[in-house]
Amino acid sequence: MKQIIFKIIFLTTVVSLFICIWTLTIGQSVNYEFQDSYLASEFYYYVFLWTPVLILLTLFGTVKKSHSNFTKTIVIIATILSSIASFFILLKYIFMIGFGAWITLNIKYEDKSNPKHQIREQIFDIGALGYGDTRVAEVKPFAFLFWKVNEIDTNTIDKMKWKLINKDLDIKTP
Repeated sequence: MKQIIFKIIFLTTVVSLFICIWTLTIGQSVNYEFQDSYLASEFYYYVFLWTPVLILLTLFGTVKKSHSNFTKTIVIIATILSSIASFFILLKYIFMIGFGAWITLNIKYEDKSNPKHQIREQIFDIGALGYGDTRVAEVKPFAFLFWKVNEIDTNTIDKMKWKLINKDLDIKTP
């Protein structure tokens, strides 16, 4: 029974760690973003908080009874050092310029056949550091929680397909 619990903990840890690492690497370059900025903020908070802990939890599957004491010691030390290193790497990323989120300033157009498919004017919010780039993005709902986002030139869109909304949101920039 104890071995089954250890395997469940290990497999859950590995899947969660994969999600965290994928999110912080490859996931940053895909065209999908959270629809809700609060949910995105909470998700990244937990990714940053739990990644070092998840690395430590992999010990449930990497330390084996069949290993020699020397091998067990090396695995434990390497895992602890990896966890500490990941903590400091993630801490560095928290304070990097460019770590922020896209904020919608204006909903410019809505698709006539699907009002949730929109073209939005957005600005990159860098938190205490202010604002960065701006973009005009076409956003389509994806899997309830996400947007599929593509930058778009409004001069090239089919005006027959889109309804002009031009709705400013309550976000004020300096």
